[in-house]
Amino acid sequence: MRAEAEIKEKPKKRWSLEDVRQYLVEHNLRASFYRLKIFEYLINERTHPTAEEIYNFLKKEIPALSRATVYNTLRLFLNRKLIQLINIEKNEARYDATLSWHGHFKCLGCGIVFDVHIKNLELSGLEGFEIFEKHLDLKGLCPECLQRKKY
Repeated sequence: MRAEAEIKEKPKKRWSLEDVRQYLVEHNLRASFYRLKIFEYLINERTHPTAEEIYNFLKKEIPALSRATVYNTLRLFLNRKLIQLINIEKNEARYDATLSWHGHFKCLGCGIVFDVHIKNLELSGLEGFEIFEKHLDLKGLCPECLQRKKY
């Protein structure tokens, strides 16, 4: 297997709540306030958060938000294929609103998960196989942690 990859930056244009509302409606979902805020966080921050991280971030702004609402909303988004589940670690479910095929790099120093754009990927030995899922998960140290010798 040979691959060329590069770390992707966050998009320059942030989605407004109206952009999120339109997107949810286009995907036949009722755009409730909680759904809007959860999807807005996922699409704009691109930090590949856990459900607990989403809950803790939004709880400051929305005190009435419950963990169950976050988990149920994420499950709905997954079922409707609006987000994808990332399992870089065995006991850690993270969520990503970027649906185009890309990889992930988790820094073992700071714990940040970066998107990785895949330029070329060559696989061999799969003749006659049908592939249903593809994931590229990498672990190592980001440039900052390497420089600080953090690990």
